[in-house]
Amino acid sequence: MAEKKVLMITQTVCPYCDRAKMVLNHALEGKYNDQIELLVREDDQKRFDQLKQKYQFLTVPTFIDKKTGKLLSDSKEETITAFMKEAIG
Repeated sequence: MAEKKVLMITQTVCPYCDRAKMVLNHALEGKYNDQIELLVREDDQKRFDQLKQKYQFLTVPTFIDKKTGKLLSDSKEETITAFMKEAIG
């Protein structure tokens, strides 16, 4: 199985994370879901901390393009759509 192209970092209680997931599942109709790896902070705090130190993000949800290292910390449909088109195609 090919490595997923985007990492989405979330946490359990996070209205903005829920909104971003709704954008992915409804507005984008799940089009990119098979290319997104999901990391929930509470499920792997050590990896979360390592990624936070490496990429210096301040909020969740954060999307990371694994190829370029580009970040998006947002839950708006327009910005998520543009990020996914650039990162995944």
